[in-house]
Amino acid sequence: MNAGTAFSSGHSSSQPGSPQYGSPQQTSPGGSLRIGDAERERAVEMLQAAYAEGRIDHTELDLRVGGALAAVDRADLAHALRGLPLPDAGASSTWGTSSTAQAPRVPTGRPGAMPSGSDRSLALLAHWSGVPTLFVGPLVIAATAGQRSAFVRQQATEATNFQLSFLGACIAIGILSGITFGIAAVMYVPLVLAWMLLSGIAGMSSLCGNRWRYPWAVRLLK
Repeated sequence: MNAGTAFSSGHSSSQPGSPQYGSPQQTSPGGSLRIGDAERERAVEMLQAAYAEGRIDHTELDLRVGGALAAVDRADLAHALRGLPLPDAGASSTWGTSSTAQAPRVPTGRPGAMPSGSDRSLALLAHWSGVPTLFVGPLVIAATAGQRSAFVRQQATEATNFQLSFLGACIAIGILSGITFGIAAVMYVPLVLAWMLLSGIAGMSSLCGNRWRYPWAVRLLK
């Protein structure tokens, strides 16, 4: 059974004034019944389960969770859950309750929302730690704090990819310098300046809550 269909049509039989929604019912401007936090949380659990099963990737999880958390009525939830099956046969009738099998915890940062102060500080640390440690610092942050925050993970992964790209460029210039008897070594100067400048800008941008992307980087990690 399709999860989006269940959210959009699974409640059509509810009668006005039923105790589940109270009386009178609250409706959205489009006429659909408005949903509450319990239904939004249930939708997030279903998306987490779909992510754990490999039905959606991390980027799509972030987008769909953002849509579910911002949903106003069941049509919005149906859109966030489009194309996904229900996790169990009784899911369509257990609104706002947890499923018997809990989905594993995955990052669910809400796209478009301002990250928390601690998440922004960790993102800043991920970018700036690359200066003394290259890719090691950002990679550690992505593997630890990134497990609970999609924003931190995205920024730490971006910093890791940038540091790996910088390291690769240094190796390439070193090889080229050997071929050209040291002439190509002058390229280290603009490379290092650009590396330090971009790392600094990236840290300040993420501290402001922006999802920074480096203008050049080989994105080996996703």
